[in-house]
Amino acid sequence: MKKPVLISSIALYIINKIKVIRISLDLTTRDIQKILELSDDGNILGAIESNLNPAKYHDEHLNKLAKAFTIKSKEKSLNTSYDINDFYPPIDFEEKMVEKIVIKIKPTELKQTDVLYILLAEEKDSFFDEWHSAKEIAHHCGSKAEKNWEAKDFTAIIEATVKKGTLLRKSDDEALFKRP
Repeated sequence: MKKPVLISSIALYIINKIKVIRISLDLTTRDIQKILELSDDGNILGAIESNLNPAKYHDEHLNKLAKAFTIKSKEKSLNTSYDINDFYPPIDFEEKMVEKIVIKIKPTELKQTDVLYILLAEEKDSFFDEWHSAKEIAHHCGSKAEKNWEAKDFTAIIEATVKKGTLLRKSDDEALFKRP
């Protein structure tokens, strides 16, 4: 059995905070690699978000992420401005060595766009390897999120996902979608 990886409670707080923001802004680990200007052959984000590796973010990373998150937030009309302090815990936070346990975000905690993103990009859900209607996608995402969503809840989301290239539309005549 492997020994648990220990990191500072502040470093773990930052990792988890960035993961929550990253997912809420529909950014993949590959997007973060590009933002941080890291080489494509190394998977530093995989290491940072892994419970088995002591890797963590540094202030240079946090400054780049704050700028990129602010831009992405404005693109999504959320208009949230981020700075490095947004990633750190409150002042009265106790700093100590803790076991590195990166949070796993559950679909039940998310809205439609985020659930679709998690299933497509993070979990690589095999459901999206086949053609499905918006109704089937809504039902599948709803079952994962324990919500009763309908096709109309996903129409704009699916269109945006197709424009982004994360989903393919079968044809103009057939509204069926799958992962590229």
